[in-house]
Amino acid sequence: MVLFGGSQMNISSWVQRAKQEMQEIGVESIRDSGILPERGAKFFPVIGYPPLTMFSDMDQEPLFNNLQQRHERPLLGYAHIPFCPSRCTFCHWITKTKSKSEEVDMYLDYLEREMILYKQNMGVDAIPVQSVLIGGGTPTYPSAQQMERFMKMYTTHYDLSGCTQFSVEAEPGTLLGKDGYEKLRIMKDYGVDRISLGVQSFDDDILRYMGRVHTHAETLESIRNMRKAGIGNVFIDLIYGYPNQTVEMWAQHMLEAVSLDIEGYQLYRLRIKQHGDRQGNIIVQARKNPERFPETDEVLLMKYLGIMISEEHGFHEYQTRCFAKKPEYISHYLRDWAADLADVAGVGVSAWSTLRGVFAINVGDANLQNYYNLIDQGKVAINRGKMRTKDDELRRSFILPLKNMKVNKQQFTERTGETINNFFHNEVTWLKQLGLLAENDQDIWLTKLGKYFADEVATQFFNPDYMPFEDVMRAPAQIAVG
Repeated sequence: MVLFGGSQMNISSWVQRAKQEMQEIGVESIRDSGILPERGAKFFPVIGYPPLTMFSDMDQEPLFNNLQQRHERPLLGYAHIPFCPSRCTFCHWITKTKSKSEEVDMYLDYLEREMILYKQNMGVDAIPVQSVLIGGGTPTYPSAQQMERFMKMYTTHYDLSGCTQFSVEAEPGTLLGKDGYEKLRIMKDYGVDRISLGVQSFDDDILRYMGRVHTHAETLESIRNMRKAGIGNVFIDLIYGYPNQTVEMWAQHMLEAVSLDIEGYQLYRLRIKQHGDRQGNIIVQARKNPERFPETDEVLLMKYLGIMISEEHGFHEYQTRCFAKKPEYISHYLRDWAADLADVAGVGVSAWSTLRGVFAINVGDANLQNYYNLIDQGKVAINRGKMRTKDDELRRSFILPLKNMKVNKQQFTERTGETINNFFHNEVTWLKQLGLLAENDQDIWLTKLGKYFADEVATQFFNPDYMPFEDVMRAPAQIAVG
């Protein structure tokens, strides 16, 4: 028997209970309904809307043109640090591995220049933001001295006086020992109050297979270092559905996760196909050794185990796939842009922005030269984007709040000028009949079953031209009621 966190159940008991609950809430009926691509074997993570596949070539002009005449939204801050200790097999983003200190210094030079260009285009002395995420890559890869330089320039060019949370992504191996503690102390001094740690797995063999260079022991040491530095909100990321991962192993890892000295975690299903600026090497493994990957039934069971064990131990899903002891511990940045539809001012290679109806993404290239070239031309380094149409706004105003928390009907109408009943009557009625949605006079939300299939439910509200898969059933044109 393996016990964690005071649990009185062994691993097989947790697994059997999860199977029974999945049957009781009707998981198989949804797999048979036709709304899941290949009965759940494939999935599309709904991170934003419209999806990035709908973006086309664009420079900075549409993002900033007539900015003051466009409807203002609350603003968030994002910066991208692309450097990493290693290239993870599951990563679909632009990274640079084992970079020398001079490369990091040069990137910071250009990053500050882009911040200055950005605020000049906005017509402000400093960009006012209500929450911040520093992502990557590995933002904690730079040295302590470089970390202080970055923090100083970021808090100079971004106004954090009204910021409710300053969050930084991190890798365990970069936060060890005296140097790691010094980075943490510097971040804390500049207002960082939340760190999201890329743990991914507690198993050293799987970590090596992932291409990670940290160990489980180093994960625990980095958490202790964070606490020593006074970081009061520690999150970790974990991935399920990985090669060589069993259901029993995942259940054991979840039981360990709920026993750690952390405020919460985010659980990710392994994404094999590209969804960022670069195809992850995991697709090579999937083609070469498919037998190492868990079957779909096992992956879905892992997903339910994560939810069930979390809830049993006081980690609640306050935002889809984000579990925390209290709602204020989740990422305010993710909450603000996904549930409240705030704008984002993003800088750095492959960073993204959304300002008053326009999406933009910075150039993503591994050698960084294209990023540098655009800044040398006096431009924010944007090379793709989309001016959102009315249809985009209507769907975005429903899809993102629904997937992440709930849709308030009055807020939807205030944002779009439409009612949900007029625009999504068939979809809502049909998905309610399937047991995936519920509503009252004020809100529409995902049921327990709907939250389990949150991404798949969200895609039901996509414009037909944006659908990621062709083999899924959509709401019938006529809905039988009664």
